Amino acid sequence: MALSAFSHTSHTLFTSVTRLCIPSLATFIWPLGSRHLYAPASMGLENFVSLRQKTEIQFTNKKEKFKEKMDKLMHSNDNVMVFTEDLKSAVFLAEATEKDLSLVLEMAKKFNQQYQGLRFGAYVFGPVVMRMYHYLNQPDAALAALKTKELDGFFDQMISYHIAMDLLYKSEKYEDVLDVFELVQEKRIAGVKYPKNCFTIAVATFYKLNTQDSLMKVLNLFDSAEEYGLFINRRIIMFAAALALKQNQPHIALELLLRADSVTHISICSMKVIALCELDRIEDALPLLRSLIQIDLPATSRSSGDFYIVEEAVLTAETASQKTGKKELIAEFEHIKKSLLENNSISDKTLDMILSEPIETFKMQESRQQEKAMLAASFYGRGKRPVHHSRRQGLFDYE
Repeated sequence: MALSAFSHTSHTLFTSVTRLCIPSLATFIWPLGSRHLYAPASMGLENFVSLRQKTEIQFTNKKEKFKEKMDKLMHSNDNVMVFTEDLKSAVFLAEATEKDLSLVLEMAKKFNQQYQGLRFGAYVFGPVVMRMYHYLNQPDAALAALKTKELDGFFDQMISYHIAMDLLYKSEKYEDVLDVFELVQEKRIAGVKYPKNCFTIAVATFYKLNTQDSLMKVLNLFDSAEEYGLFINRRIIMFAAALALKQNQPHIALELLLRADSVTHISICSMKVIALCELDRIEDALPLLRSLIQIDLPATSRSSGDFYIVEEAVLTAETASQKTGKKELIAEFEHIKKSLLENNSISDKTLDMILSEPIETFKMQESRQQEKAMLAASFYGRGKRPVHHSRRQGLFDYE
């Protein structure tokens, strides 16, 4: 029995209604105060919201009727087929209710069963459904779906696990984040044991847990990942070093920071100064502070976060210099501090604020056709296309 999607409105009507009815994404999507590790656009969430809004306009007053029809078919004894357009519509129309989430889950199970073993042509719903859970702020439902036996293979895309982990992280379900990370390691999607996005969220989670055990796990994870061939990027190093400092292990923090590719980035420089001062090496910290003094530095040169230092690092250095009791060293520090203040080189952000800043979309100039291809990448058949086709704009820099 075929399930047909409802008819669409005309292009002209759609365009005019869209201009009148769609609120800005900034006010429509995410509640104030929610803390993503990755920016929404980098996970395809902004595009998801756009498609959701379009679907709601297309269905106008037929939304509930459509859901009732799908629910009735899911509970019928007939051997019904779930077609791509119907599952798409159910996902984009879903609200954060048990009834709607249950409907999407049942339709997804049947869709997955229908296309088991199909090599080509199946629309990949894993990332789309996971974006739905993220948008609706349903971390428990997302976790349950990942572990649903009938959906085996449905979420076998790294982006699906990335979105799920980000949602769990945002919801402060840190143990669940690590459980999902273990799951993605076991699956080794596309042969990758340590996908960088998921790896970054896992290390950020250990930072949030802030225990001696979490620090040891991070260090072991670093050893395994580097042996595997993974490049440990700056953001990951930042989380690990900050965790070491919180656990009163400045020597470990310093060793980690030596791996970073930028000595002038605000977080790297600040943590190096703090670590050196806590190791009673204020003489080694002063040259770092001095290097940040830039007279006539263009504002554009500071936009990346370079040539700044956080106040807590300056205060730590001040305490360390006074602790020495050496007048010349104290005078040198005071001179550097004055120059930092005059050059507006002391940031009003804390280290935790900097670490918590969302990872933004990777920006690249592409033609409209290329952009569409990248946005469609996560909907291709399960692992049947070249690996580079599965990368989304915004993730190329991290996967």
